[in-house]
Amino acid sequence: MMARSTAGCYNCKRRKKKCDEAQPHCVRCIQSGKQCEGYAPLESPDSKGVMRRARTARGQVAQIMSVPRSNTPDSQEEPSNSSSSASPKVSDQRHSANPLASPLDSGPRLSQQPSLEHLGAFPLLKATPHLNTIITSSIPLVNNPSAGLPGPGLRATGGVILTSSSSSGSTLIKRSFQSLGPSGVLFEGFEGPNLFEDTQFLTLGFLSHELLSPDIEDDDLEDDPEGIKQEMCVELTLDPNTLNNALPFVLQCYIRWMNLVVFEPSKAIRPIKETIISQFMGSSAERSKIILLSNVIGSLGKTIELDPRGMSLVTYLRAEAHQDINKFISDQPANEHELDMQNALKALSLMMEVILIQRYSSSLLSVVKLMEAAAPVFRRACPEPTNQYVNLPRAIMSPAINIKHFATTDVIISIATGRPMLFRYDVNYPPGILEQIKVTGSGMQWLHGIADQYIVILARINVLFEEFGANVSAKCITEIENQIREVDTSTERSADPVLTIWRFTVRKCWVEAMYIYLYMVLCRVRADDSRVVKLVKSYIRLMEAVTPGRNPDAFLYIPMIIVGASAYQKQGRAAIYRRMLGLQECIKPGTCGYEAVKMLTDLWRRTEAENRPAVWDDLRLSAFRVSGV
Repeated sequence: MMARSTAGCYNCKRRKKKCDEAQPHCVRCIQSGKQCEGYAPLESPDSKGVMRRARTARGQVAQIMSVPRSNTPDSQEEPSNSSSSASPKVSDQRHSANPLASPLDSGPRLSQQPSLEHLGAFPLLKATPHLNTIITSSIPLVNNPSAGLPGPGLRATGGVILTSSSSSGSTLIKRSFQSLGPSGVLFEGFEGPNLFEDTQFLTLGFLSHELLSPDIEDDDLEDDPEGIKQEMCVELTLDPNTLNNALPFVLQCYIRWMNLVVFEPSKAIRPIKETIISQFMGSSAERSKIILLSNVIGSLGKTIELDPRGMSLVTYLRAEAHQDINKFISDQPANEHELDMQNALKALSLMMEVILIQRYSSSLLSVVKLMEAAAPVFRRACPEPTNQYVNLPRAIMSPAINIKHFATTDVIISIATGRPMLFRYDVNYPPGILEQIKVTGSGMQWLHGIADQYIVILARINVLFEEFGANVSAKCITEIENQIREVDTSTERSADPVLTIWRFTVRKCWVEAMYIYLYMVLCRVRADDSRVVKLVKSYIRLMEAVTPGRNPDAFLYIPMIIVGASAYQKQGRAAIYRRMLGLQECIKPGTCGYEAVKMLTDLWRRTEAENRPAVWDDLRLSAFRVSGV
């Protein structure tokens, strides 16, 4: 595979081809019948001693953007295999002795938890959910109406943030998204409004300088072995304060984030791009929110730790998300169910973005409370009548990204903390859904690295335990074991062999974590059970076979919690502890990752002090002691 050109002509750089740099026009362009666009002048050597071409001047951006580009094919979806699963009828009543339920009221209260000192200042939703469907925590909502980490004082600019001509930028939109295929017809003949003509949009009073942070450099996007940047149609260093660059700049911010925190960026391109387009083509308020989100997303793409400005943006966006949800709930529901579902999806959109960001910047309790606030809106966005349970396989395969995101996040939070899921899901596969999952794999595996079928199996384990406790038949256990075994764990080859190895490791580690969860939760075994001990050792061997680093450890983070809570030997605990401390989000106090490490250390110390192996209920208690969830 040819190396990417870093000092060639504009055309070769954009096409990611090796340029021969012949003067005045490169031979590759001439032989391919393309017009060579020339070269940027050479600068002085950089800090690495490399001669780089000068960056395009801001005044030249619009001229270069007008050059058409060739489309790139969409990435292939990865097939997966599994057998369908059935679940028993779910009872509407919760067992008082259920270890997945919250601990006794005599436990430590929220106000006593030191991790809650930095909760921010926005009232939480107090809507009453559907009693037969939504399971809320027995812990009361935060008494101190604050949420989020403190940031610097918010200052109003009082002036126009972006300077531009009055052009609409519709030409740029059509060019930037011509690779979307059939959906591109939405932009045919589009004449959009001036992006920043809305007075409210121009006077958002919380930015001290520019609306868009101009700190994205080409070097930040150089490490792109799978061509994510080209797929997203962003190829230039953009001036974010030019009107026509706003949309490509938003995409550029998301590219940087995707390469850092998304398991399979190539499979995330289409759903993320389509979501951005939908919001950008909406009202000025929706455009303003997606641009503000891109600032935070772009910062997370550089470093997981947000600066004070990023925290201020998150605080503002969280308040906006609560307002969207409160307004939706307070409004009269639409007469037509389909219309009400669409309104619910709109109200849910910003909240789910904020929830994803808060994983890296706020406490676990904050994330759980945001999920609880979004739960009634999610329920109305689902097609099932309110007297039925939400069908989890259908939700995971929903075309609406926020439906599948909420359902997946609900299950992941449950398995990582031992707390109940917010909903009692129907885990039976409707006709055709299992085959769709196997063929397209279009759930949320691209984000977290966990197979969509595993999410359904994990939810089924929770439902069975909540219904029958430890009285599940051996036949049912064997059936679930077979379902885990039948899920396809093959890995699609990447242009970068190292990425292929990392993803293979993550998938294999999830297999071990699935069996451990099954035995610890449904079979109620202790951590010294021979099956669990063997599986923990296997997981550690797989994990230690790859070099520690953000990739793949960021995607082993959730299974590490399951395995760590079930690790009986000190060597296994130490290995998990070392790998988690290598992640930036696990060493910053007040964040979900930091609290996850504290949960495991609390569990280990407590069980050692009591001279006994851990059981799964210990994770539930540690989660409550550390984070209050």
